[in-house]
Amino acid sequence: MKRVLLVAISSLMVACSGNHEAENQLNNQENQSTAIQQPDKTEKVHAPAASPVSPLSGEQLNEVSNQRAISVILNNHPKARPQSGLSEADIIYEVLAEGGITRLLAIYQSQYPERVGPIRSARDYHIALAGAYNSFFVAHGYSPDAFNLLEQGVIEHMNGIQYDGELFIRSSDRAAPHNSYSGSGYFEQGAQRRGVSLEGAPAAMVFSSESDLVPDKAVPEFSVTYDGNEMYTSSYFYHSDGSYTRKSAGEITLDEESGEPVSIANVLIAEAQHRIVDDQGRLDIDLSTGGNAHLFTKGEYFKMEWKEEDGRVVPYYKGEPAPLTPGLSWIHIIPEEKGFEELVTIND
Repeated sequence: MKRVLLVAISSLMVACSGNHEAENQLNNQENQSTAIQQPDKTEKVHAPAASPVSPLSGEQLNEVSNQRAISVILNNHPKARPQSGLSEADIIYEVLAEGGITRLLAIYQSQYPERVGPIRSARDYHIALAGAYNSFFVAHGYSPDAFNLLEQGVIEHMNGIQYDGELFIRSSDRAAPHNSYSGSGYFEQGAQRRGVSLEGAPAAMVFSSESDLVPDKAVPEFSVTYDGNEMYTSSYFYHSDGSYTRKSAGEITLDEESGEPVSIANVLIAEAQHRIVDDQGRLDIDLSTGGNAHLFTKGEYFKMEWKEEDGRVVPYYKGEPAPLTPGLSWIHIIPEEKGFEELVTIND
């Protein structure tokens, strides 16, 4: 429209002026037309805003969330399966307790579970891992060392020992100690009672949707065991949609609330020194020295190392933090003494 208007104005001026003036006007018209075709350098071009992502899962969110991470100790005894609230977790650590059993530390930030459990007692290394995400810590019970840390106030928390029947609800379909549950509404009540804020998102992890790593090999199936105990052996199966399903003791890992298999994007296996420290078989686990790490993602296997960063177990690849695939990360901490060679089986 602007170009047509200029032409019309120029024609009118030619009609009212001499030939010389008309020639000048035509020259001006050409210059103005050329100028119209050039981009306006003063106009601001706004790139589309990047979608917000979860700091702990790397998945896209509808809006930026400043809510705090909440860490929950989950019972992993066969009588506690299937657990509730696994699907909403951003990160799940699986770590040995005494007697060859494992406990799960589920970390929630992008979404809080409406119902989660069964919840079990804490160990000191659970508190260390949870503290690395500045999380509100939820457990039902504690070891002596964990109790001392909680009493010292090293992490803000609520515990079923103090709130059994109030903020921790016993399910009638399972026997104690496999029946303690809580959830988002109770977390909020617990935080209010203890004068704790549930705001303040944790520092983000490194994620990438691209293949930024060079794999050692393609691995569609593998398993992780803890000293050969079948009840705590996890098998993983890769699917073409980029996810893994997990079996524990031969049973698919489901979320009890939905009845659906839990979808996992990354499986990280970190070797750490384990040491028995008392006659109850309680453990000291070295989460600061670092060591060998093994990452399974997108159907591929990567050998790397892990380092402790502000309390977190962070995989490193060629001297840099390794980018994870967006989604749930399941992190196994296994005894360094036996390590990957003895405790992990790869099915080519």
